Amino acid sequence: MIYLAWRQMISRKKQSLLILLGISFSTLLFVSISGVQLGMREYISQVLLNNTAHVLISGAEKKINHVDITKVFSNDRDLIKWIDLPSGLREEMRLENYSSWYQLLEQDPRVHDFSPRLKTFAVLSKDKFSSAVNLIGTIPEKTVRISSIEKYMKVGSFLDLKDSGGVIIGSGSAEDMGLKVNQYLNLILGSGATKKLRIVGIYHFGNDQADRSLAFTNLNDVQVMTKNPGRISEIAVSLVDRDESNKISLEWKKLTHDNVQDWKEANQSFMEMIKVQDYSRYFITITILIVASFGIYNVLSIMINQKRKELAILQAIGYGPEKILRLVLYQGLFLGSVGGFLGIILGYFVCLYLERIRLNIEIGGEHHLWISYDWKIYLIAFLCAFLSSVFSSLIPAFSASRLMPLDIIRSE
Repeated sequence: MIYLAWRQMISRKKQSLLILLGISFSTLLFVSISGVQLGMREYISQVLLNNTAHVLISGAEKKINHVDITKVFSNDRDLIKWIDLPSGLREEMRLENYSSWYQLLEQDPRVHDFSPRLKTFAVLSKDKFSSAVNLIGTIPEKTVRISSIEKYMKVGSFLDLKDSGGVIIGSGSAEDMGLKVNQYLNLILGSGATKKLRIVGIYHFGNDQADRSLAFTNLNDVQVMTKNPGRISEIAVSLVDRDESNKISLEWKKLTHDNVQDWKEANQSFMEMIKVQDYSRYFITITILIVASFGIYNVLSIMINQKRKELAILQAIGYGPEKILRLVLYQGLFLGSVGGFLGIILGYFVCLYLERIRLNIEIGGEHHLWISYDWKIYLIAFLCAFLSSVFSSLIPAFSASRLMPLDIIRSE
């Protein structure tokens, strides 16, 4: 049966080759488009995680409620009239009980590691130049374990922050102020506290805003400068499986009044953009596969009309409807399988080529596209090609199985 199916296909070489190329081209497009889009998704995720974490635990905002304040003066709210309603925050955001979080995170097997941080606003000053930044006090060993920030170090190592008195600034700030490693600058906090720090490293994310708006130093230095020993403003948590971040954050929210946010929730706009990319990728691929499916349907339908006499002879010598159905179906399955396999091979080489094209833009410290080679891309591409061939072969196969030898002879 397989031999007969093969002979019938090669008897129509041009038609079979065209439909094979159609399936291969659609599979190639899916692999290459998915590789580029998923590669960019991975890059965006890494950049976002450098600034947040899989799960970020921070102090909740404690806002002033004029109703609660009114009750302090009198239970009868009609006796008190406010000219201007009181508003704003009661105090700076801070974690209520860091030691409890420390114990919970240490015991949870889903947690890879975590890093306590203290964030504040500061001004970097050198001679007559200055730059406003978000200063992050951190434990460098833990930060390196939970993020890929070491990969973005242009000069020096992030672990050089182990010693007190060091600071790591962005390449944008260093360029604007003419600073280099081992030079000193003044760090000025909003409270007026000033400290001279030595530049021990320069990072480069490839994002102008991030490269000018962040600075890192040792956690103890920030605690001393802000006169808050032991204070922590947030905990960045790295999970064993980052896809569980939403589930785990919802679970932890029930245990505390602190703010617990997973990385997808913190970057909702980027996640929406990724969803749109997914929709467009699948829409393009499905459209191409539909066109290829119609091609298979047309080729097999034409074959049935051209091979009516052969099909009649086969039925006359004992080939029943089931065997005729399999004869036609095998041809569609062969086209789908070979076309899908050829498409993923070609798609892989196209991705390799795209990855080597040098661009005039900078992406994560590189000047070329980020490409994903996830095995799921190739599996989905092959299954789409194969299944589209199956469905497009069913109608011609059923039509062929219903042909009767007498009807064919009479029509001829």
